[in-house]
Amino acid sequence: MTRVRLEYLSDADKEVFHEQVVRVLEEVGVAYNTPTLTELLAEAGARVDGQHLTAKLPWELVERCLGQVPKQVLLAGRDPAYDRTVGAGEMLYTSDGAATYMLDDVTGERHEGTRDDLRRMITLYDAIPEIDFVWATITPGDVDPRAGNLEIARTAYTFGRKHLQDEVRVPDQAPVFLDMLEAIAGAPLRERPIYSVTNCTIAPLQHDREMTEAHIAMARAGAPVFVLPMPQMGTTGPMSVLGTSVLNMAELLSAVVLFQLAVPGCALVSGVGSAVAEMRSGLYLAGAPEDALINLLCIEMSKHYGLLSQGSGVSADAKACDLQAGAEGMLTGLACAMAGCEVLLAFGLLDSAQTASLAKAVLDADTVNAIERFLREDPVDATTALLDDIVEVGIGGHYLGRKSTRRFYRAGELWQPALWRRQPFESYAGRTLVEDAAARAEELIAASDVPPLPEDVARHCDEVIGRYLAGKS
Repeated sequence: MTRVRLEYLSDADKEVFHEQVVRVLEEVGVAYNTPTLTELLAEAGARVDGQHLTAKLPWELVERCLGQVPKQVLLAGRDPAYDRTVGAGEMLYTSDGAATYMLDDVTGERHEGTRDDLRRMITLYDAIPEIDFVWATITPGDVDPRAGNLEIARTAYTFGRKHLQDEVRVPDQAPVFLDMLEAIAGAPLRERPIYSVTNCTIAPLQHDREMTEAHIAMARAGAPVFVLPMPQMGTTGPMSVLGTSVLNMAELLSAVVLFQLAVPGCALVSGVGSAVAEMRSGLYLAGAPEDALINLLCIEMSKHYGLLSQGSGVSADAKACDLQAGAEGMLTGLACAMAGCEVLLAFGLLDSAQTASLAKAVLDADTVNAIERFLREDPVDATTALLDDIVEVGIGGHYLGRKSTRRFYRAGELWQPALWRRQPFESYAGRTLVEDAAARAEELIAASDVPPLPEDVARHCDEVIGRYLAGKS
């Protein structure tokens, strides 16, 4: 069997990279910004500054914590039919998250995202089979911000059946989340982990105090942790692909230490959120070739450290579903997939991850299926060489009538897109690809068959969120 592979770093390169990461952790250190870990870090051998809540981490400690990270992670769905396991051999796909705006793909206008926009995106994601689990794409502006992530979760589980990933931003929300999640799952989170947390570090080399404490509580209850460092090359990261990647991995490994000391053996995935800053505006860039290279480096080093990894690809800086969006998405997505990530963060966003698009979510399915076909393992032997056909057809013949042509075509030798255009020009007269994709998205949303939450569960969620908000009044 053969498969397209990409290796960017040689063994010697990985050793050089590793040496730089070790120096950062041992000589510069990390700000954990919470007294919760001070005693644990000191006991484990870190050099702790209790006044400034920072720690310098010896490699022996990091290596010991790496050895505790599980090699597979269950991501349970609200419906067990949608359970997925990271590290089980197949690459999983998830939606991109936390956009501010919603795009009207037909008119080109955008507006601030609403709860109804989130509902429509979640309904669409439930209907797209290529999406294995969901990061809530829209941050709705019309919900009470004190309970924003709780409202996002309630909406996601009301209109979708898949695993949900998102943030818990403050510690006092963790028990509220757990109460709600366990009611929805009908079991403790440790048994049915229907929710995982996205733990974003603060570049350079810091952890957010409140998010850290909230996510420790969630991990103790059984929620998997996706660590997502986000240094931007040129602003919060050094002005080189390598330097920013080193910073990403130092922050990532500091989080491994954090969670494995606080919750030994907790499920954890190495995410790559590092990207590039547009130097004239400071904006985050999601589709630059340097983004693809940063992902390559960090995915390879995550594998080097024995960690499951999530790459960030198929996103775009384009402002609409156009040639730029497709080119940027394929560049970054293919780089992550060829590097061998276990999860690809892929669906739904453009405009540097600020804007959600229904049409792009549908078109992204063709993108990831094309990537899957490109990376598929194929045998290299007489059965696929079809030499008998070559001999019998001979010079100037034709293969259309051969049995092998029908057999291989039906077996998927030639990948078929759902929406990308291959038929004659006249077949598409009067409409654009984006219009077709937007129409397909509306069809999928209208045909949704997601069963509602049981009445008692929905009522419990209302009560839990209501009590939380009452306590904040």
